[in-house]
Amino acid sequence: MTLTLSDSDRAMLRGDRGPAAKMAMSIVVRMAEVFRAPELMDISAAHIDSTIYIGEAGLEFAERLAGMGARVAVPTTLNVSGLDEHHWQEWAVPADWARNAQRQMVAYQSMGAVPTWTCAPYQTEFKPAFGQQICWGESNAIAFANSIIGARTERYPDLLDICCAITARVPAYGLHLTENRAGEILLCLVDVPPAIQRDDTFYPVLGHLMGKLAQDRIPVVDGLTVQPTDDQLKALGATAASSGTVALFHIVGVTPEAPTRDAAFQGKPPAQTIDVTIDALRAALRELTTAVGEQLDLVVLGSPHFSVAEFKQLAPLVAGRRTHPRVKFLVTSSRAMALLAKQSGYLDALEAFGGTVTVDTCILASPMLPPEIKTLMTNSGKYAYYAPGMLNTRVTFGSLVDCVESAVEGRVVRDESLWQSTPSSHSSPEFPTLKELQETQRKQRRVVIPGAARGQALVGREPLSFWGGYDYHTGEIIDRRHPLSGRIAAGRILAVPFTRGSSTTTAVLLEAVRAGTAPAAILTTGVDSFFALASIVADEMYAKPIPIIALDADDFAKLQTGKHLEIKADGTISGQWIA
Repeated sequence: MTLTLSDSDRAMLRGDRGPAAKMAMSIVVRMAEVFRAPELMDISAAHIDSTIYIGEAGLEFAERLAGMGARVAVPTTLNVSGLDEHHWQEWAVPADWARNAQRQMVAYQSMGAVPTWTCAPYQTEFKPAFGQQICWGESNAIAFANSIIGARTERYPDLLDICCAITARVPAYGLHLTENRAGEILLCLVDVPPAIQRDDTFYPVLGHLMGKLAQDRIPVVDGLTVQPTDDQLKALGATAASSGTVALFHIVGVTPEAPTRDAAFQGKPPAQTIDVTIDALRAALRELTTAVGEQLDLVVLGSPHFSVAEFKQLAPLVAGRRTHPRVKFLVTSSRAMALLAKQSGYLDALEAFGGTVTVDTCILASPMLPPEIKTLMTNSGKYAYYAPGMLNTRVTFGSLVDCVESAVEGRVVRDESLWQSTPSSHSSPEFPTLKELQETQRKQRRVVIPGAARGQALVGREPLSFWGGYDYHTGEIIDRRHPLSGRIAAGRILAVPFTRGSSTTTAVLLEAVRAGTAPAAILTTGVDSFFALASIVADEMYAKPIPIIALDADDFAKLQTGKHLEIKADGTISGQWIA
């Protein structure tokens, strides 16, 4: 399909609006060609996830754009940064790391973006409207904008988000288009009691299961008999976007594009129907905990960032009490929410309790935790999912009440009576195979980013997030839940179906290219925008694109770890790859 550009698009490509707009438009156009989009379309707002300092490559990208005079063309908010600007010295953040993180913050602010520094821009005055065309990075924000608000954004990777904000243009593709927003699989809640559905822990647990079941398909949840709060829906989307690739979900009778089941599927039948039972939910609940025993060093809340409503909920639980001397108690939030909470008096009890509020960042985005913190507890499904790989810590998942009680007792305390009170259904869902996923999406073989490479294959049958899953210093896969955990992918032909989780996968892969620890090539089961974008920017910045080829399910199934492969520029693969 030929990409049609407007006169304005071509002017930017020529450099008529300056070198920064030219670079940004070049990247947008190359991604549109990857998507095979027929044209570009306007957006009216953006949220930039690229603000997190990962290493030198991301900083160089930001400062190159800023140095060329880049300016955003639409109202643009900024995601969490690498540090709490005013209180980072109170934690274990290295001074040189803080300086670089600060430089990256300054670079994005200089482009005219609003310094919101939050992963929850939907909690600010910049919350988009139903049907509004936007470009948002940050996996949880993407899910919330699409699903709960009904705004329209693709699952934008780091580095592409700022290019779209500068040009105010995106590929006319994917979730921007009505026909691509229909549900694909149906998740039916079966005999899940209303008491559990009302409980806050239900939503990250359901989200964790939903992400694993849906992977890169659009799930529709039916059978919810209560009206969830925005914070509960926030937790659902954030966890589903961590364990899977969920950028949009529908809940029948709850979310705006799903007044009925038929509307959620746009009149088409679901490709698959899965019963979600209490046993399946209990299994998902167990998976969110990796710690054993009662040891506890830190209780952390606020991923996504804590809202005013959550501060209000927390205040009476900690009032008149004190944390155990052995346990730190941390809440991560945005400047705006923390200020509103302080003005409402919700922080007084928390401070008297011995708790601390950190703004602008979180424990996953800043190296703030001292090495003695080995075991943490949280009510956040996102923290629970990423902490083992990113922080090398053990984690216990529990309710907000459990977290407070544990902080007071100095050991893990969990009341699981609600989850145990419902009789077992003695059934569990079947997780989709790669072939089923590919057939649903009608994926075919194609060369996504051309190039030649050779090396040993490293093959994974599960999707992978490079953020929290790949150490660019060493090339090791560090997602402790992934079958390839502990394997070195540097210099090898890495085969994974697609990316899941964080938008920051692209930034981590770009760092690996700069450090010389990236895979020699990547094989997937479909066009993965995160891998493609990282390769395009690696070409732009360092003239080192990573060859990427999407295989059909049958060919992908033939791949074996350890076999030597050679990839030619035309995408031909030769070597020992027949199983």
